[in-house]
Amino acid sequence: MKKRVLTVTAAAALTLALGCGAFAQDLDTENPIKIGYVGALSGDTALWGQAGLNGMELTAKQINEEGGILGREVQIIGLDGKGAPDDSVTAYKKLVEEEGVCAVVGTNFSSCNIAIAAVADELEVPVIATAASNDQVTVDSDGNLHPYSFRLCFIDSYMGYLAGTYAYDELGLKTCAVIEDITDSYSTSVGDYMVQTFTDLGGELVASEEAQNGDNDFRAQLTKIAAAQPDVVFIPWNYENVCLIAQQARELGITSVFFGADGWDTTELIDLSNGALEGCYYVSRPGFNLPDAAAYGEVYQKEYNVALESECLYGNDGVQWIKQAIEAAGSDDPKAIRDQLEATDSFDGLLGHMSVDPETHNPSRDAAIFEVKDNEVQYVGIYDPESK
Repeated sequence: MKKRVLTVTAAAALTLALGCGAFAQDLDTENPIKIGYVGALSGDTALWGQAGLNGMELTAKQINEEGGILGREVQIIGLDGKGAPDDSVTAYKKLVEEEGVCAVVGTNFSSCNIAIAAVADELEVPVIATAASNDQVTVDSDGNLHPYSFRLCFIDSYMGYLAGTYAYDELGLKTCAVIEDITDSYSTSVGDYMVQTFTDLGGELVASEEAQNGDNDFRAQLTKIAAAQPDVVFIPWNYENVCLIAQQARELGITSVFFGADGWDTTELIDLSNGALEGCYYVSRPGFNLPDAAAYGEVYQKEYNVALESECLYGNDGVQWIKQAIEAAGSDDPKAIRDQLEATDSFDGLLGHMSVDPETHNPSRDAAIFEVKDNEVQYVGIYDPESK
């Protein structure tokens, strides 16, 4: 059967493929191309991990219905990293050493990918982090490149730069406070960059507090912040802690604007915050606000009947980026895939266009600002201070 050529977007093609029975293709199922996924498939953030795996499986289904990769079936193998570094390393090693995957997608936690990076260099199978944004996901503490570590998201320093700039330049806020999770490299890194950018622009840091994941009472730290009366409080935590911190802050009379990063980005933010984040902001990926991503989201919801989480877009883009690399190399050899990922000067996924810096393996891509307004998360738009 001749392969059909469709001049439609990836998301539209997916809609056609899954909605119309797709294309009957003879695939080499004896020698599948195996792609691994490591994510938190259990625990407090399982909704993100499961969304990433779902996105990969949905996209693999579409790819197989269109003829696979190099005529071979794509097989996704997902393992639970539990959002913990040791478990994530164990999952990565099992995928490589026992399952024989050619590449791995995940995780969305910097602490996990920092731990995986050295192991990936040793085993020589590329890993593509989804939302793991700490600078040391792809380079070590001395700035040396981890040759087998890549990422799809922008980095902590960029998110901190955007948050600090938006708070100072766009919102006109002049004093800030920060509360960080000292056990989480993501929180401390993004928080430090937020404050650095804000103060470099002329703002003043009036309070800096620390806590840790698992704490249920932040009132001691928040009482000190309340006394300083900052215009903005930077809260670079994951959404569950953000909502708890915000509610306790409001109970103590803190009226500051709260500002965060992509750890806030979930459909559960509004329900969990109980109104405490009204008028607050965060920086994250554009999510389902881009046309192709919106179309994909419709197909995804029909397939899984669950709320949309942006991690599924990362899952799609991870698979599609690996597909592009394999086709360019003409092989699913991990080293060949690694070389093609590093050489990427153009990749168009559901999260938008990106290129890769071969010196750092960091992508160049757009970020967006979101505002909690009228009890919903509203998309403000792509924010690039350099274009102003």
